[in-house]
Amino acid sequence: MDAEKLFSKLNSKDYNNQLETILENKDFSVNVKNLLLSMLYKIESGYKDYTIVKRIVYDKKTYIEDILRIINQKCEKIIIVEEGSNEAKELEEEKIKFFVNNLENTIHLMYPNESLLLYTLYKIDDKPIYLDEKYNLIRNALSNLLNAGENINNIEVIRDFNGWNWNTLNREIPEITTNLIYQNLIYLLGIDFIKKIVHEEIVVDYIKVIQDKLTTLYGEDNSNEILNKIYKISISIVTKKNEVEKRRLLAEKEALEKELERLQDKCKLLNEISTIKKEALGKIKEIDNILSDKKLLEEEYKNRNEKRAKYNKIFNISHLTEILNKERYKQIKIIEENNHLLEPKYYIQITNNLKKQLELLEDIGKDEQEENSFKYLIHLQKLFIKCFCIKIENAKEKQEIINLLYMLRYYNLIFITEIEQIKDIKELKEDLRLIEEALIKKAYDLKVFNIITNEKEVNDEIIINILKTKIISLENIGIELKQNEESLGVNIYDGDVFEKAITVPRFDKKSMQMKFGKIQKIFS
Repeated sequence: MDAEKLFSKLNSKDYNNQLETILENKDFSVNVKNLLLSMLYKIESGYKDYTIVKRIVYDKKTYIEDILRIINQKCEKIIIVEEGSNEAKELEEEKIKFFVNNLENTIHLMYPNESLLLYTLYKIDDKPIYLDEKYNLIRNALSNLLNAGENINNIEVIRDFNGWNWNTLNREIPEITTNLIYQNLIYLLGIDFIKKIVHEEIVVDYIKVIQDKLTTLYGEDNSNEILNKIYKISISIVTKKNEVEKRRLLAEKEALEKELERLQDKCKLLNEISTIKKEALGKIKEIDNILSDKKLLEEEYKNRNEKRAKYNKIFNISHLTEILNKERYKQIKIIEENNHLLEPKYYIQITNNLKKQLELLEDIGKDEQEENSFKYLIHLQKLFIKCFCIKIENAKEKQEIINLLYMLRYYNLIFITEIEQIKDIKELKEDLRLIEEALIKKAYDLKVFNIITNEKEVNDEIIINILKTKIISLENIGIELKQNEESLGVNIYDGDVFEKAITVPRFDKKSMQMKFGKIQKIFS
């Protein structure tokens, strides 16, 4: 039974029963079946909290039914590799915990858990993203980044949510940089938009689609800079882990350098253009002579067919005439292209395009490639924050601001290195502070928050600290103010449960108005 029929027949929310129905027709071991059922249970346990915290997520029905589709349609075998076996030794030598064979729809797992199993299910559903030949330099790098980013994003509900708590640990994030860029994209463009690009199987210029939407939402300059940084980082990622792609791009780089060098030697270029045009004109004249002389046309027909295999013979004189006209047109295009190069505007356009392509590849193989890639990543985050400010400026409704508060809290806690989260990066401190202040001001303007005190700086400090908590529902947060000798004490509660205490060191006791000793809700 295929997935569509299964889901239409079982229109129930009991996904456990749906999975068991699929597993009846699968030759999986008992351990694998139990692990799949446990995986589904953990997803259902954590999905509500995941939705509240992150905001930009798939609806639960879409998410779970997609997993069931993959299990039903894409998984022939899921094999738990026995410890000490030859396969286990091979995986240990490669320092990997799994192997996915997309041709045979088979998954091999070492020391499996629910999160790793879910990740491999998405890996087996990977498909290359079609990009036109004009995106030759980035098509593999970008396809890899979007597929890997989606897979990492899709296991987050198990990785970070257990039905009680929200844990932001970097364990089980296979590619930290890839994950951060993917989170940037789904917050800027929407998760459904990115999913469509990753999974839609129609021939569309996806880069233009992304660029157009970024431009519409955040302006052309931001759009161009964001994509440039993503391209450079994705190339850095793919060339570090894929030697074949690295060699291909180095060859492309060499060819581009030679072409730029050819164009920049103007004296040599003019001589070359002159020679090419003379050769093209000679070929056109030769073709014209043949086309205008019946005898020459018959001789050409005979000579060409003598050199061709039987399956590739020219049918008749009319067919030869068609071929010759195509060859003539090709020579005309060569002349036009070379004439075009003599036009200053076109010449500058061509050379600038070559320089832009070389700029994307400039770091490949260099010792400072990783260091430069991190600089691009920091620049990308500054651009993201700039665009997030635009989202704040454009927000008109109370619920929009509440969503942005959740998003900012989530963004602050994304890992940017193995040990640092966005909030820890000194280069971003000032940018983050500005965005926090802008968002808090808009929240007060739209009456999202209750007034805490009559001093803006104190209010901002309390709200910023609240946005550092991992309390699932911000709307459930309450605070209790206590006046100390030299500072203001603030107890933060999740409902009636004490969460943490903070101190606001500077405030004017005489002029500040507030309520002491009583838990008050932050959200109005």
